[in-house]
Amino acid sequence: MMKFRVLVVDDEPLARASVVSLVRPDADVDAVDECSDGLAAREAIERQHPDIVFLDIEMPGVDGLQLADRLPPGGPVVVFTTAYSQYAMQAFDVAATDYVLKPFSRERLLESLARAKRRVRERRLGELASEIAVRLKADTTDEEAVASGFSRTNEGRTNDSQYLKRLSLKQGERTLVVSVDEIIWVEAQDYCVMVHSTRGRHLLRASLASFESRLDPARFVRVHRAAMVNVAHVRETADGDGLVLKLSNGAEVGVSRARRQHVAARISSR
Repeated sequence: MMKFRVLVVDDEPLARASVVSLVRPDADVDAVDECSDGLAAREAIERQHPDIVFLDIEMPGVDGLQLADRLPPGGPVVVFTTAYSQYAMQAFDVAATDYVLKPFSRERLLESLARAKRRVRERRLGELASEIAVRLKADTTDEEAVASGFSRTNEGRTNDSQYLKRLSLKQGERTLVVSVDEIIWVEAQDYCVMVHSTRGRHLLRASLASFESRLDPARFVRVHRAAMVNVAHVRETADGDGLVLKLSNGAEVGVSRARRQHVAARISSR
């Protein structure tokens, strides 16, 4: 049976105890840890590697949104528990699995726990599938490299060609070559990335972090935990409840609070 480690973060002792009392009896939960602020939670996540974090938003020091936005790819699944509804859009910008408003019922909290456990299971199955695939393809040929989306010529590192110039995408019997200039934005989808280009959408088996490392940072900017955009395809910005980038294909991508200043500077300096 798959077991889960849970971390509950809330600066209000009664609210924290309420979540713990509902989560701890779950037969799939192996351990429940507690923190009263964002800084302690950051240390606990690095040390204990929880699978699921129930996270309050308004806390002293580092708030819940800032903490979630700085979690590494493949980090814990996040469920926000808060008394404030106005942060919902920002919560999902940082890839939260659920957003539970206080005061919550027992049924609502357990529903969010069940959803988080499903997400963790999906991730672990994805990791296992990737590990098996890597072992089976230890002797990857050039043809297989093309099928995965990165040709070996793209991976060469020289002073003049440090980053990807094009993607070679296998589509049935055809290979579609997409220039990085045609990439509009990229979003994480668990252990894959969805590349939105001027020629359509393309799903690649890669993490967003590994894909980002292959792209020129002068052209691409991470806007939140689960997305990055090609600054050349930003057509306008909107500033309401948060900064939103309107892209050349009509997509609107939100910018997290933690990255807002950096992204705005990059867009204005084009």
